[in-house]
Amino acid sequence: MATQIKAPAESVNVTEEMLPKLVDRIPPIPRIERMHGPITQRILRRFYILQALVFVVGLLPIALGMSAQWKAFGLGLILPGGGFFYAGGIAGALFGLLSVAAFAVIMFIWWARGVVLGPPGVMVGTALLAAAWVGDGSGVKAMEYVVPAAFLGLHLYLAVGRRQKFAEAQKRAEGHNKAIEKAEPVLRDRPIVASPEMPDGQVAEFRRMLDLALQPVDSWEGFNFNDTWQDGALRYQICTMSWNLSFGQYTQLPAFHGYLNTAQENLIRKHIHRNTWNYWYWESIWGNLRIDKNPVHIDNIMLSGFLGVSLGLFETASGTSPFREPGSLTFRWDENTAFPYSHETMLGEIVKNAKRYDYGWFPCEPRWIYSMCNLVGLTALELHDARHGTKMAEEIGKRFEQTMEEEMMLPDGRIRVCTSSTFGFTVPSLSGLFGETWGIRFLTPHAPEQAERLWQVLKRDFMSVNEKGRLDFRLLPLGWDTRKPANFSSSQWPELNPLIMVLWAALEMGDEPIIQATRLTIDERYGEGIADAMTWTRANTVRDMVNRGLPQAWRTGPILSEARYPEVIVTRAVTDGEALELVLRAGGEAGTTELGLDRLVPGKSYHIRQTGANLTADSQGKARFTIPLAGRVELTIVPQG
Repeated sequence: MATQIKAPAESVNVTEEMLPKLVDRIPPIPRIERMHGPITQRILRRFYILQALVFVVGLLPIALGMSAQWKAFGLGLILPGGGFFYAGGIAGALFGLLSVAAFAVIMFIWWARGVVLGPPGVMVGTALLAAAWVGDGSGVKAMEYVVPAAFLGLHLYLAVGRRQKFAEAQKRAEGHNKAIEKAEPVLRDRPIVASPEMPDGQVAEFRRMLDLALQPVDSWEGFNFNDTWQDGALRYQICTMSWNLSFGQYTQLPAFHGYLNTAQENLIRKHIHRNTWNYWYWESIWGNLRIDKNPVHIDNIMLSGFLGVSLGLFETASGTSPFREPGSLTFRWDENTAFPYSHETMLGEIVKNAKRYDYGWFPCEPRWIYSMCNLVGLTALELHDARHGTKMAEEIGKRFEQTMEEEMMLPDGRIRVCTSSTFGFTVPSLSGLFGETWGIRFLTPHAPEQAERLWQVLKRDFMSVNEKGRLDFRLLPLGWDTRKPANFSSSQWPELNPLIMVLWAALEMGDEPIIQATRLTIDERYGEGIADAMTWTRANTVRDMVNRGLPQAWRTGPILSEARYPEVIVTRAVTDGEALELVLRAGGEAGTTELGLDRLVPGKSYHIRQTGANLTADSQGKARFTIPLAGRVELTIVPQG
């Protein structure tokens, strides 16, 4: 192995127990006495008043003794298919059931696409069809009472169920708090040290991402266009690669720029390409009821927040800021319509949108607020603040935290994943292992105590290490937990999504038993090396990138600035401020390759230990040299004299 070059922060080898805790004591889950926070309660009250008005309107034809057509229409407004059930007969029952099914489907589409007029449209549409079906005939008299009673009974049943689940969650909180009181915090204050070189599985994924990212920005070969709206969409394929490349640069390749920087710049330019964001034009029409070609100035934190993190991570890992200038981030619709931003002004849209809502959080899909996306958005602001001295996160931070505690925390300490900003209710199937572990690493920069508490709760509720050292985990049905993974990598298997989220959260927390158990489980289920392909971080990676940035040695020391891809695969590059250590692999057949160095001391001589060769930096601190490359090669380049 190569001589290990250490960052300045690493002076002695320390054990886990010697590292100082980031959180002295995990805070208990606060006692939550109300089912909803004040903002959510106000929105829900408005929703229930609206439902009551619709119920009264639906009853008016019956109360006023109007025709069967009007009664069918009114009952159809009260309950999906109510008008058809009133019509009676086998056909009426069948159409009534089809109306219920159509309403269920449109509810899913409303969540998935933000089609806000979908549910009322189906209700009114099926009610009108029922009225036409009845025509001049008569309906089933009993249904004039059964349908309203069913509506009231359904809401009573749901209300009792919610109350029961709330009480159960309060009870679980008591058990969680007893465990939390005894639990040892996991997060530790660790030195920033470069990770070992990439293993084979990670190298394969590294090459896959580079192949996609290094093609021309207007070229999309290898990208998946099957999913425009959900977690396989282009924006998520792009930002996942962007993040992983930045994480890899920060943890393993801090002394390599070259094609790694180019790949990250290309991905950001693909992120602002119309192919990635033109979906918002349609979502804005059917979700916000407005024609809007600008994808970031009203809502849409799933674009602005995620892109903001890509920008901040790249800037932090590389020490470069290619998107600072006005217009460097331009969302171009066509030759005549464009929306120019810089890194900072685009993040200003996040601040503006957060202030537009009482929650201090704002929607991803139209009128749907996701906790994970808003945590990502806050992290984007924190990254920029840390690098540039701005105070954007501070502008929204107080309201953000108040919403987290009062509105989004469940009685058992878990987090609401998806909330309707229009109606106030949540989508419970989106919570669970995937939806809630997703946000852990975006809590550690500003709220490590919240990350500790949520991590303990999720471990108690959803996962444990069994006697064989594998991960036992519980998945919630009909939600994200059981969706097949999106096209973030070359692997697509059921259950891999939540396992990846667990691995990413455990890596950030530094929870070694869960890390090892999850890695073993992933490799056994899906193939050797898959866990390596998904591992781009170490403990505290996101927290360190936000709060500490690059160590001085990594900001100023020598770097590998030029290497040819795919001829040379750089699997480790680190500097101690003076020397440079590289691990390279041949991307193809053996041969010779030319490398370029930068940030050397101008005019100074350097020695390559493995080859015995010497080189001298030019007046700009640059140097070039040629080496034979076959298989794996280590190079340690040290200053002379």
